[in-house]
Amino acid sequence: MLRARGIGAFTALAVFWAAALYGITSPAQDSKTTLRGGGKAPHGALEMHAQQKMIDRWLSQSKHVSVPQGVSPSFWHATVPADNPGTPAQVKLGRALYFDVRLSKDGSVACASCHDTSRGFADQRNTSEGIGDQIGQRNAPTVMNAMFFQTQFLDGRALSLEDQAKLPIINPIEMGMPDGAAATAAIESDAKYQAAFKEAYGRPPNYDDIGRALAAFERTLVFLDAPLDRFLAGQSDAISEDAQAGWALFNGKARCISCHQMSSSSPIGTDNRFHNIGVSARHQDFEKLAKQALGALSKDSSQEAIDRLALETNLSELGRFVVSRNRSDIGAFKTSQIRNVGTTGPYMHDGSMATLWDVVDHYNKGGEPNPFLDGGIEPLNLSEQEIDQLVAFMFTLTDSRLAEQNKTELAHQTKIASERRPFRDNKLADRKVLPFEVVLKGRK
Repeated sequence: MLRARGIGAFTALAVFWAAALYGITSPAQDSKTTLRGGGKAPHGALEMHAQQKMIDRWLSQSKHVSVPQGVSPSFWHATVPADNPGTPAQVKLGRALYFDVRLSKDGSVACASCHDTSRGFADQRNTSEGIGDQIGQRNAPTVMNAMFFQTQFLDGRALSLEDQAKLPIINPIEMGMPDGAAATAAIESDAKYQAAFKEAYGRPPNYDDIGRALAAFERTLVFLDAPLDRFLAGQSDAISEDAQAGWALFNGKARCISCHQMSSSSPIGTDNRFHNIGVSARHQDFEKLAKQALGALSKDSSQEAIDRLALETNLSELGRFVVSRNRSDIGAFKTSQIRNVGTTGPYMHDGSMATLWDVVDHYNKGGEPNPFLDGGIEPLNLSEQEIDQLVAFMFTLTDSRLAEQNKTELAHQTKIASERRPFRDNKLADRKVLPFEVVLKGRK
């Protein structure tokens, strides 16, 4: 559930005409996605009552926002806004809204549809599905630990969880409400909500407080108690020898630590920066897309228009550039967290990588060559054993409450990786072929 502010008729019309004038396309819906986990609710989500039971079990000791173990208190208090401290009343209201399908136009989608507790608080799809079976262009990030990001969304177009929480409600292909007033009208006659908003914020239901309450609840979704933490605390047998070797590779030869630093002030392993790592570069003409984006944004550069361009058109591939219009941001996306990464596949902004083996294979060969590739991306020359060790390590980053999900996903990904490794290229990884040779060959 990651978006803010209402989209009016002018914005929708501007996006339509920009698409027509500048050749922007809406890619075909993804028919390859296989739904896993979840249940019988729309879009493969687990039924809301069943998800609520999981929340009860996992957050029984977390009735309100408090400083988690291993997180710097000063960092925590600087992150939680003074006007939305996460009181029990605010968290309770946000939780009710998170599971309420009435916030969608057709009553089929809640925040928990794409951020399903049974699927790593994501949806385990390449890209997400909204009302009317519409498919967007972005993979749904998990909302676990989302509060630790400096910006929200894969392109950073929202600056806070409060802003982030509102945009999906009014996006036409997500929850589809025409504006914030319509979303408020869908729940404001409910006496329970009237009392809950009054207790939480001292006023009747309104759209801004919907966003605040959702953010307050999302800040309780802190999952930082993993086997790796026990290993680092001195329990030598908390992770396997292969995982320990993977941890050494993570901090050394594999160079993961360059972007995925972990500390008490960076507990989820992200530098909060944006990088072009070459995902899908072989399929895109970034220069052409950038020109199309500038043309569209000259007509309307509002947050709502950017949200629609990112989710509904092939300009999604430009990442941060659509927000910043900075040439160095072409094809760049925010460094994702690595906490709980085993449970939150498929990976990358477009869900194009099914397994963590795919992710490591991608980095091992130095990404996909393109003029905007981050300078830190280069072939790693990792052996098959080292790749397996890195993957073993990454599965130790999952919170103990998600141990069963982690086990299931490990088996699922292991099976896939044994059958196909589409991103493996040992010649590039071992520098027997250099990236410029690949580019030149492609031009012939």
